[in-house]
Amino acid sequence: MMKTLIISRRVLSLAVLSIIGVVLLLLFKHGAVKEKTDVPGMQVNIPTAGEVLINNDRTAPDGRIAGDLMEETATKSDANFYVEYRLERERTRGQRVEWLREVINNANSSSETRQKAQDNLLNISSRMEKEVEMENLIKAKGYDDAAVLIDDKSVTAVVAADSLNHEETMQLGELIARGTGVDSSSIVIIAKL
Repeated sequence: MMKTLIISRRVLSLAVLSIIGVVLLLLFKHGAVKEKTDVPGMQVNIPTAGEVLINNDRTAPDGRIAGDLMEETATKSDANFYVEYRLERERTRGQRVEWLREVINNANSSSETRQKAQDNLLNISSRMEKEVEMENLIKAKGYDDAAVLIDDKSVTAVVAADSLNHEETMQLGELIARGTGVDSSSIVIIAKL
């Protein structure tokens, strides 16, 4: 019994650290983290890869006007929604995992309470795997990004799309229901570009 607990902790810790690493890599890749340098009297932003600086006359070096660049920036900030959503989801979950570990490691906790905490940890780990799997499957269907949250009795999926027609919603619902075991009536799919 004790050996299983140690293996479960290692697997859970490894999974959480892996997800955090991937999210950080995505942040750097998509330019969500910018290096800022202060110069006396002015602030200079060093552009990240793919970013375009605008001159004082509101044109970019390639001649496009600032309005055209606003659409490009809006797309980047929408892409950041998914990164930020995942970070917040993992932060919240990390707090819960820490609390459950405290319960498990507390000598004053009853064996029944410890067992429930261990079961909850395994449940969280399983949900994390399924969420990542569902997000990847949705991307494999051709969508740019997705964020999935699995609760005890429901699933919410936010899909990077302007809108979803009935057929697309049904296909995604079926995919999620198959992958999670949650009834399709308890699945909410939201289009967000």
